[in-house]
Parts: sequence; structure tokens; C-alpha cells
Amino acid sequence: MIYNKSGHPVEVKKISIRLWSLRDEIEAAIGRRMKECEAAGVPLYIEDIKQFYNLNYNSQNADAESNVHELRPKQDEGGMTELMESLGEEKSSEAADGEEKNTLNEAEEIIAEQTLQGLETKNKNPILERPYQRQAPDLDKISYGFALLSDINMDNFLSFTKDMFLQGQSVVVEFLIPQHFMMTAEVNYCHHFAMRSRIISSTKSDYRLQCKFSYAIPGERENLRSFLKSVEPNIPDPKKKGKKDSEDDSLGL
Repeated sequence: MIYNKSGHPVEVKKISIRLWSLRDEIEAAIGRRMKECEAAGVPLYIEDIKQFYNLNYNSQNADAESNVHELRPKQDEGGMTELMESLGEEKSSEAADGEEKNTLNEAEEIIAEQTLQGLETKNKNPILERPYQRQAPDLDKISYGFALLSDINMDNFLSFTKDMFLQGQSVVVEFLIPQHFMMTAEVNYCHHFAMRSRIISSTKSDYRLQCKFSYAIPGERENLRSFLKSVEPNIPDPKKKGKKDSEDDSLGL
């Protein structure tokens, strides 16, 4: 196979990847932060998380009793709008303990209560002294697969995955190379393979996935460009003809 329609044959490598939904990543980050702050005995702080994911927290009602809020992205990146709006909504549940709220709403309620009681400034918060480090969600939220080098460019990528994703869903793909990096993307399509597919993989990748990179997180474009440049084929300079070779060519020899 050849890379990027080049006339020069190169080795096409299979790159292992991990995928998960962007929503799961954000909720996992907030959930970890809640447990971390509780264990440290400090007020809950998630402003750095919201800033990292380009979230803008806007109060829709000044009345403290209503406490109605909405979470919106600063930049509209296709499916990101629906994702962030849904993060600010309550999840209904049939559990016996009544209606369950999602992780984000629970975090905002804790912060509101801390502010009301004046606890946000009493204790020193060590979390404020370090930058937010992006992490993958729990293992049960992660799908595995692989992509071919020839199927990756600056706009989109094709991959084989173990699990199905929905069209328009905001996802995160992690390229498992020595210097691994993560990219946000939006699902264009996800098709199931035929039963007689001859693709053999230990991850049992049953789905063919195409995504468009959304570049929702700062630095992603530079990371992807650096990766693609590092795997470009080395094209040797054309051999210069000597004087004798030129004379032979002119004589038709």
C-alpha cells in the first residue's frame, strides 16, 4: 500500500487506538475531582476543568432558590453543543431512591452550598496550585481498535473499533504510539462488518468508524500535524545524470 496517494511505496503501520465519548471523559474528570477534594477536606473546585473543555457557566436565574443553570461551549463545534447542553440536564432514573442527577449537577450543587456557607475560602486548596491533567474515563467506558496510517489525515480518520458509536457523537481517540496523544472528533458513520470479514485482531474490531476531527481542545491540531510529519515517507532526491549519461541519452543509447 502507499501513503497519501504517493508514488513511493512506504510501510503502512497499524496503530492501536482507544476511543470513548467526550461526555464520559468530562463526567469522569468531575467525579474524580469530587472524590479528591472530599478526601483532602478542601472545597470542591472544577473551574479549571470547565476552562480546559471550553465550557462557559452561565446563570439563567438570579433567584438562589431556583438555582437553574446551563452549560454551554464557548465555541460551537458541531456535536459539542448538544453534548454540553445535555451535561447540564438531569438524568432520569427508575431507581428506588428517586430521580438521580448527573455528576455535573451534583458538583455545581456542592459548590453552591460551599459558597452559601462561606467555606470556599476557609481552607487552602492544593488543586489550585497545579494544572488540570486530562485523563481517560473508567475502563468500562473505553473501546479498543486500530487505524491504518494511510487512513489518517488532518481532516478525518478511519478506524476499526470493538464497539458501536452513534452518528454525530463527540468522541475522543487516543493514538497509542510511543508519544501517545488524544484527539476530539465527531462521528460521521459507524458500520458493522459482515460476518465473513477477514480482518483478524485480538480486539475483535467489529465496526468500521469514520470521524472528523473537531479540534475542540487547544493543542490538538499541533499534535496531529507533528505526528503526520514524523511518519511522512523519506523521498530520495533524484539521481543527477553525469555528462556521459546525458550524451548517451541524446544518442538514444
